[in-house]
Amino acid sequence: MRFLTPLLFFVCALAAHAQFEVGMTLPRTNYLALEAIPASVTITNRSGAEVVLGGPGRANWLSFEMTDMTGRDLAPIEVSGAELVQIPAGGTIQKRVTVTDAYAPTEIGNYGLTARVAHVPSGQFYVSKRVRFNITDNKPMWERSYGIPEGYKNAGQMRRYAVILFTDLDSTALYVRMIEDRTNVRLKTFCLGPITMAHDPQITLDRENNLNVLFLAQPHIYAYCIVSPDGSLKKRAYYREENGDRPQMALADSGEAFITGGEFFDPSKPPPKPTNTGRNVSEKPPGLE
Repeated sequence: MRFLTPLLFFVCALAAHAQFEVGMTLPRTNYLALEAIPASVTITNRSGAEVVLGGPGRANWLSFEMTDMTGRDLAPIEVSGAELVQIPAGGTIQKRVTVTDAYAPTEIGNYGLTARVAHVPSGQFYVSKRVRFNITDNKPMWERSYGIPEGYKNAGQMRRYAVILFTDLDSTALYVRMIEDRTNVRLKTFCLGPITMAHDPQITLDRENNLNVLFLAQPHIYAYCIVSPDGSLKKRAYYREENGDRPQMALADSGEAFITGGEFFDPSKPPPKPTNTGRNVSEKPPGLE
């Protein structure tokens, strides 16, 4: 009997472990301070029956644990459980969560992230493997202070735009950061898109203190982004270089920014079908009947 009890506990532990299989991935390893970090969590139901997670009035079932380079636990990150999720027996779901919406590490260093799924009826937690990521930072390539105009929250306060070039392992991207001008507190960092440095980006403020950036996103394709004084992306458009006519950004006498040259390009629009001026191989040329 004394051998049966430990065996029984071992079997129960296996059963609990097999309730869910939890996996997590991050799209990259390196991030700028305050950049949004999206985690993709997969959950496979191994209970043998359909499982219902969350729903209105139910407890939160998904959370994350973040640790710093010393292994110290940082602020817990919980995800709202209001959404009802059903997983059939043997089924797998995937949930994407921006973990930095709840807590964004700002210190440069190495961090660890673990996803935890709660099975509320049993009180068991099922944990993913720890994923490592790095927070890094770069000096801005361009900075400009500005006042927040009327009509925006915190109107009258002084802030600063910073444009940052960030080169990762196999790509280079252009970022914008919002900074409190008086205290130098970093408020927000986000990516404008991939950049090719064959030409330097053009950067300016318009009369409404919007940040305007034109940069080469890929060969012959330019991205034009407008960031509003509150730090939100107001516009993103694309222009294509045509026959050496390269898009350029300019300021009108009124202070409005505009694009000259090139051609407006919609990357979501399918390319035009080629005009078939040739002859089918099976067709005989005229006179060869």
